[in-house]
Amino acid sequence: MNPLIFREYDIRGMVGKDLTPDVVREIGRGYGTMMRNLGKRHVTVGRDNRLSSKDFRDAIVDGILSTGIDVTDCGLIPTPLLYFSLFHLPVDGGVQITGSHNPPEFNGFKLCVGKTTIHGKEIQHVRE
Repeated sequence: MNPLIFREYDIRGMVGKDLTPDVVREIGRGYGTMMRNLGKRHVTVGRDNRLSSKDFRDAIVDGILSTGIDVTDCGLIPTPLLYFSLFHLPVDGGVQITGSHNPPEFNGFKLCVGKTTIHGKEIQHVRE
């Protein structure tokens, strides 16, 4: 796994090179393990409309579920709606699959614990 995909505020990389379903599954396992270690039990997952986002949704959900964390799939939603889910559903965090403003060959992940997007050293814990 390319350590450079772990940025300050998100995980981002080139589809097929840095991000493959296997890599995304490992990201899901890392996130799920971190959540479990924090005593969390349930997260939401949303995705944008990039071509890779549906496959990445399947992979990250598989990785998260493998750690014993429950997942509610919010489907195809904008990032603010994922944040809305953190405040209005009984969940402990969430993941938004989004390439944001980057070119179409990129995709990425915003990770939340509680009602807050993690950043900095917290994102590095997912890799460890």
